[in-house]
Amino acid sequence: MLKQILICIIFLNSLSLLAQSNKSGALDQNVSMQFTNATVPAALRQLNRLTGLNYSSVTSIISRDVRINKSFINTSVRQIVEEILNDAKLNFREINGTIIILKRVYSERKIEGRVMGSDSGEPLPFANVFIQNSKQGAPTDINGEFVIEDVPNTGFNLVISYLGYKPKTISFSNKQELEGRKFVVVLESDPIALESISVTTKAMKRKQFRSQKRLYERFEREFLGGSENAYKCKIINPSVLQFEVLDSLDNYSVTAKDILFVENTALGYRIAYLLEEFRFENGLKMNIGKARFTELQTKSRKRYSKWEVEREKAYYGSREHFLNALVEGNLEEEGFALNVVNYDSVTSEYTTPLNPPPPEEILSLEASGDEYLYHLKTSSDVEVTYKGEYEDSDYKKLYRSTSKSGNYKYTDKKVRSSISISDNVSLSSYQVFGLDITDVELYQKSIIFFLSDKTTIGYPGQFLNPREVLIGGWWRWGAFSDWLPLNYRPN
Repeated sequence: MLKQILICIIFLNSLSLLAQSNKSGALDQNVSMQFTNATVPAALRQLNRLTGLNYSSVTSIISRDVRINKSFINTSVRQIVEEILNDAKLNFREINGTIIILKRVYSERKIEGRVMGSDSGEPLPFANVFIQNSKQGAPTDINGEFVIEDVPNTGFNLVISYLGYKPKTISFSNKQELEGRKFVVVLESDPIALESISVTTKAMKRKQFRSQKRLYERFEREFLGGSENAYKCKIINPSVLQFEVLDSLDNYSVTAKDILFVENTALGYRIAYLLEEFRFENGLKMNIGKARFTELQTKSRKRYSKWEVEREKAYYGSREHFLNALVEGNLEEEGFALNVVNYDSVTSEYTTPLNPPPPEEILSLEASGDEYLYHLKTSSDVEVTYKGEYEDSDYKKLYRSTSKSGNYKYTDKKVRSSISISDNVSLSSYQVFGLDITDVELYQKSIIFFLSDKTTIGYPGQFLNPREVLIGGWWRWGAFSDWLPLNYRPN
């Protein structure tokens, strides 16, 4: 039986080789075929059976969520392959009759240069160089030189850091010429910062060990967030963190003397984070820094598929999703609703009207002189509701309940809000009307507190000046554990 199977295999292979020998190549054949709800791997296998086309790829880069529904009549295999892979945002290269499937290059631009120290004039080897909030970056080599490929066609910030030197951020516009240029970056030494780090660290070890431990636990909870993803995040090198108590252990700030590394096994990223300042004060937090994302490697197709699902879930309803929808002018289509947030100085509470004004009266977006940059104007703080998902049970238990009886409030305890029913009456608990919390649609709600009546946003979605806004509600809950690279988009 085994002998017969082997003979059949040899015979089929011979037929395939004979068919190919009569053609100038598998990609140059003209065929007619139809794909109905086929995944990319299934479509390629169908091509292989019909034409003998061989292909090779890393399975993790091919999404199985993309479905092909196309018909081809007397069309070259090359064109068919191009259209199939184009739908999956992939490219290919032909080598010795086999097509090698590759990730689509984000951009053909690249930037190269050298990093040097101002004190010695010598190159700085192994400095961190990366494009802010992206997966693009590279350390400098022994000569202090770097090359970063796949540079986005939009404007971007280039971040350079080295221990003992002040980090530097250089802004590039989308029109800036990079080809044929070699940029020289000079970092200034920071001996005073190193000295203060040493003294503070010794003092904390000697006098404030318990306080430091409590501060770290609070920081970790607020920094990583409270979503399910936070339980799968780990700060790799917490020793680089420096804490400062503002007026009590409830109010504090954090900086880092070197790159902070976080491994997020929920979304499949290792993140190098240049933490400039983390401040938690009066229940609100500010997190300012620059991130570089590196994909975790796995040989498990199941795990990679899980990462794809979780990344898509993290994106929808996120701050980046909201800002992208705002720029593209499709907030309602993407599931977002806006409301104004007013502060009552008498009751020290935030209120939102039951019938909000139109979105264009709440936020206005104006194009700036630079492409992909926009001015965002508002006359009040803004509540953002995402109707695509509900709040999870852990969030509701923590932030919607303020008493042992289980009365659920409208938003966070520290920045709590009520629904205005009339000028003199507001809804502070759903149970006032005898409604059980499970009967109320609690969509994901976030609040943007504007510290200025105008701020600049970039596309893809980001606040260019993060010190001009504070975030409350759901976005605060997800925090760092839900972050994605700026150029991420669901398939």
